Amino acid sequence: MKNISFYLVTDPHYYDSSFKRTGKAYEERSITDQKCVAETPAIIDAGFAQIAKDKDTDMILIPGDLVYRGEYQSHVGFRDRLYKLREQGKRIYLITARHDYCEDGEPVEFEDDKLLPVKGMPRAELRDFYKDFGFADAVSEHKESMSYVAQLSDGVRLLALNCDGDCKDFKGLWENQLAWALEQIKEAHDARQYIFAMTHYPLLPFSPIMHLIGDAHLTDWEQTAQKLADAGLDLIFTGHMHAQAVTEYTTEKGNRITDVQTGCFVGCPCAYRKVTLTDSTAEIQSYTVQDFAYDKQGKTAKEYFAWRFNRMIDRKMDEILPKPAKKLLDKFTLKKLGRLLCFRVDKSIENRLAKDIGIELVRNIFIGNEPYVKDTPIYEAMQKLLKRLHPVTHIVEKKMGAKNPVLSDIDTFILSMIGDERQRDYDTVLEINHHCR
Repeated sequence: MKNISFYLVTDPHYYDSSFKRTGKAYEERSITDQKCVAETPAIIDAGFAQIAKDKDTDMILIPGDLVYRGEYQSHVGFRDRLYKLREQGKRIYLITARHDYCEDGEPVEFEDDKLLPVKGMPRAELRDFYKDFGFADAVSEHKESMSYVAQLSDGVRLLALNCDGDCKDFKGLWENQLAWALEQIKEAHDARQYIFAMTHYPLLPFSPIMHLIGDAHLTDWEQTAQKLADAGLDLIFTGHMHAQAVTEYTTEKGNRITDVQTGCFVGCPCAYRKVTLTDSTAEIQSYTVQDFAYDKQGKTAKEYFAWRFNRMIDRKMDEILPKPAKKLLDKFTLKKLGRLLCFRVDKSIENRLAKDIGIELVRNIFIGNEPYVKDTPIYEAMQKLLKRLHPVTHIVEKKMGAKNPVLSDIDTFILSMIGDERQRDYDTVLEINHHCR
């Protein structure tokens, strides 16, 4: 197999610049959203310009949620940008996902306090609309689900799996779609081809808490992971949760599959990946959008994206907590928290606000490479806090642990979310198997 490289861009959520996006209605929607919506044309143009500078890598993979909420004109604007990339020598392979059609609600634009309906994209038209970006060149196609197989180079194939399911509650692969996928894996191996996959929803829960969130992974994730891995598929690229994560799953038969999930292209941390497949490895490097032409209020791009994320979490806390509790939390330092619960906090962090730490810990789950591992002051403070709270958390463990095994040990559950010893969510080298040999 010859070395090949490609870029991976997930969840661009393009919102066309022709739409109105000002006023109370937009602000109310925007403040609760991780992704930057009004900014998408500027961010995407800047990100695509960064990618276009790499003249040695001619492929880009995009696993769905191409536009904001199914606006037809957004698809027109996004496709125009894909054609521009193609004129610059790039080959693009994409699938669509649930934000790309309008069955679940009318797409809108925003004017003052009003939501104004705009034309939406029917799901049935998506395949032909984007036929030039994977579908037309497919060596095999499952038209019912809008999935396909593409020959990327001599010896390498892409299994592009749409996971819209029933477009309602079921987010996964239908039985006949999965059977087709398994047959494509077998045919690739019989032809001595390496084959990997992409789909929109994460195949694997990337964090302990994601086991508890149904929308954070495929509905039938464990069954699907077992079948794909046991068929010899060892690598899949996903998006949807707007998070940077590399997650492994090993079946009872000892076969491993790795889910490489990439953060939203237009939301903190605005990341994308470059993947190089060699004879025996998948070398993964991650990048972020460094700057974009927009009023960032004097902030750098990185600061702006973090500010947008923090604002979202702060608003959600406003919705959950009573005002007196929120007001107290806004001024509560780790030092005060330690005094209240009788544990000592390291001097380097004692003046940090508990609220700010909480927001950062949530943000880190999505940014990836969670830094607070053992022997760091934050880890030790959290460990002491959990020890003090154990009489309460033990009750939760007894009541909920039987139904949700991840909750049978609250301390481990929480500590595993704040620190990642492996630090490979951005850059890593994965071994790939060779069933095709």
